[in-house]
Amino acid sequence: MQIELPKALKELAKLFSTELYVVGGYIRNKIMEIEGEDIDICASLTLDEVEKLLKDSKFNFKVKSKTLGSALISCGKENYEYTTFRKEVYPKGGAHSPESVTFITDIKEDAKRRDFTCNALYYDIKSNQLIDFYDGVSDIKKRVLKTVETPDEVLSHDGVRILRLFRFQCELNFKIDPKTLESAYKYKENLCDVSGERVVHEITRILHSPNKYKGVSKKNAYISALKHFNRASLWQYFGIDCQKLKFKMVKKVQHKSQGFLIDVIDAVNPISISYYLNLILTTSFGLNKKMVEQYINILCGYYEALNRQQNKPYFIKYFDNFPQIYMLLIHKSKSLANKYQFFYKYIISHRLVVSTKDLKINGDTLKTHYPNVKPNRYKAILESLLSDVFDGVLQNEKTELIQAVQEKLKYL
Repeated sequence: MQIELPKALKELAKLFSTELYVVGGYIRNKIMEIEGEDIDICASLTLDEVEKLLKDSKFNFKVKSKTLGSALISCGKENYEYTTFRKEVYPKGGAHSPESVTFITDIKEDAKRRDFTCNALYYDIKSNQLIDFYDGVSDIKKRVLKTVETPDEVLSHDGVRILRLFRFQCELNFKIDPKTLESAYKYKENLCDVSGERVVHEITRILHSPNKYKGVSKKNAYISALKHFNRASLWQYFGIDCQKLKFKMVKKVQHKSQGFLIDVIDAVNPISISYYLNLILTTSFGLNKKMVEQYINILCGYYEALNRQQNKPYFIKYFDNFPQIYMLLIHKSKSLANKYQFFYKYIISHRLVVSTKDLKINGDTLKTHYPNVKPNRYKAILESLLSDVFDGVLQNEKTELIQAVQEKLKYL
């Protein structure tokens, strides 16, 4: 089987004193006649040896991890991730990183550390030969996901591989080999050791899997993975306090992550939506503060609209994110969505002030004109002024607002 490769990659292989192989997803996708995978390459040469070979060539070399023997080789717009053949030993539990790495020259031994047969294909660039130790080509044609070694050997030490198993199922529209699935369920506690950042990465890719390879994955492919999470009660390992989810909004909305979180909230029914979202998004998923605040604002805006929050306080709080809220709300209640949309457009057309940042005065103004007022009072003062401006009681003019503060200080 001959596989078409970039010209630069063939030129790179000529510089190597040994065989150079393309490995993994790129070869798998070529066999499946689909595009869209990074090119990973490997050989028996150490990073130091490769760096010497590429010195004074047109290829740039940058070490990624000395421990794992990985580096980035680039030429113009072409980028290849290189790894030295290695053997890995993992600690007990679900740690994704090996406790020891040994660099080797045996390609077959390197193949043993791969996850699934469809990803353990090596292509010799110089001889144009495909090397398939685990009958991966056959499994690709059968559209089945199987581990390279026994499922227990591959999945017992790495929770990330369990997530990758479900992701590949969705992206490639493959079935999971029964013994491999059984082992994934068996070692589900390893998911506790997966970082929040990696959990978000994998679940996001699962939710958007239908868009990964057009013509391959099914419309709602991600549902198959989410059902596995239900059957094995995996949600608890991501800090979500329920055994099963009902997949309603995630099927309807374009922003799958927001739809998924609505389904989570509907299942958990927390006393405080904002508190619960902050807890799971920060603690379990490790999102940064800015992203967490945006998710909280959008989803709280969605639920407060369902509770028919009055227009004035609603838009003062949710105006900036309303377009995204609307795209959620329209799938739950068209009448409510259109009601709030009407007032949103009214605010825009009449240029109503709905944010303290749009007032003609700010904290610095208060500090200058009212130096005896403590800064912790600024927010309440500005919000009170905003309310009056919104109602038309005050004009959004600096002089008038400064004068109005004196009256506000009697009550705030």
